[in-house]
Amino acid sequence: MKRIYFLLLMLALAFMGARPAFAHRPYFTQVEKILLPNGEMGEARLLNGDGIFGPDPVRVIILDAQGRLLARSHKTHSMALACGKEKQCLIFDFSAGKILDPTPSSFRPGPIVPGLSDHERDDLWELEDGSENWGFVRRDPSFEEKILGYRTILSSKMPVVIFNSVIGALCALLGVGVLIIKGQARTRYFETFMASIAILLILGMGLFLILVSGFFSLLGGLTRGPWLVSLCLGGILTFVGVRILKRGRAQTAPE
Repeated sequence: MKRIYFLLLMLALAFMGARPAFAHRPYFTQVEKILLPNGEMGEARLLNGDGIFGPDPVRVIILDAQGRLLARSHKTHSMALACGKEKQCLIFDFSAGKILDPTPSSFRPGPIVPGLSDHERDDLWELEDGSENWGFVRRDPSFEEKILGYRTILSSKMPVVIFNSVIGALCALLGVGVLIIKGQARTRYFETFMASIAILLILGMGLFLILVSGFFSLLGGLTRGPWLVSLCLGGILTFVGVRILKRGRAQTAPE
């Protein structure tokens, strides 16, 4: 027994020691021009780290016109930038349900940030690491900003949204199957028993699909609200389509 415990301990230590080897390099996912308080045109960038087996952490950084670091936010799991024609940007922290407003009084002139090319990603480790943050203040969004935030996250996470909609459609079809089985007339206990087993299997499959959807949404940086919206959207569209198809068949059926 002691040998088993020792082996498990060695495996755990080896796994923890190997974690840095599995980590991918930091990377930028969104880069937007932003008008700085001094009138210069700077940049806002979303800098992503490596969550190893979870969602990649992300933070926003602001650069001046020369590419020097001015502000660095805290790390979170889901963030997006929404910028208008006048280069005024809203920075959404979807994980906390907040907006980050730049505060020029707390800006710090920093080093030049590496560019966007792949070979420069090795120089982003120090910038991505650590918990120190400055240059921003968090606040609650207004109702209009919440609507804009939902539109922004849904458009920026479109592959995950489509995946969830497909899962929602499949769950809706499974629900239709349950209704069909439930509505069938049965006269024998064996038939009722088999129908109950079929319904339980279908419900279990639906629950499994929902768990898969939630897992990949978490990895993709989609928060709970947009996840439920995209999941229900696919289900509602499928359910409405089935009802329309059923009504059309009823109207064309011979009397």
